[in-house]
Amino acid sequence: MIGILFDMSLNFYERILLFVILAAALIFSIILHEVAHGYVAYKCGDSTAKLRGRLSLNPKQHFDPLGLIMVLCVGFGYAKPVPINPYNFNSYRKGCILVSIAGVATNIIIAFLASGLYVLCINLTVTATTAMILSFVATFFYYLSWFNIVLCFFNILPLYPLDGFNLASALCKRENSVIRFLREYGQLILFALIIVSIVVDRFGAPMFFSPLDMYFNYTAHYVQIGFNAFWSLIFGGI
Repeated sequence: MIGILFDMSLNFYERILLFVILAAALIFSIILHEVAHGYVAYKCGDSTAKLRGRLSLNPKQHFDPLGLIMVLCVGFGYAKPVPINPYNFNSYRKGCILVSIAGVATNIIIAFLASGLYVLCINLTVTATTAMILSFVATFFYYLSWFNIVLCFFNILPLYPLDGFNLASALCKRENSVIRFLREYGQLILFALIIVSIVVDRFGAPMFFSPLDMYFNYTAHYVQIGFNAFWSLIFGGI
């Protein structure tokens, strides 16, 4: 993401503004994902996240330094895990399932709504003086939609410590050998996939060298196209 600051096809102010727009969209997306986990946990009977201030939209409550640096430098990072004690849930199994899907469900809802605002922006008729402002607003909503779709599909991967793993773990028996394997090696697999994706992107290698990029291209990419097409049916005539 920081490479935008060195994109000579844009002037200095455009580079700064675009960097701020992308950073804001990504940080906002990650924060809402984490808050959703904590809020649903609270509604299920566990107030751990609430007591530790993790239901706040303040970025300082959610980001650690390394995760934030990764977000700004490579466009991919992480937030501090929301503290949850599943033994406080009114129903252990139900609570684990709902908390696991809360983040990705929030992401896909935000992505759908942001897609609508993006399509609305690009179909509005405006004067020349407001066209540039509206283009940056449209850019924000475009990337807000994209980042949330990517976060959704990334987090549903059944690899520890992602939401997909937590959901699979809640649905399966504890002695399940696949779950044990994913708990033990999921983090290493995930780290390897991210490193490969970054290397492929930096060296401009074909996308098929990166399983993660291929996965996003055939999931998140088409979901965003579908969202935009849906909203175009509504706003296309504006």
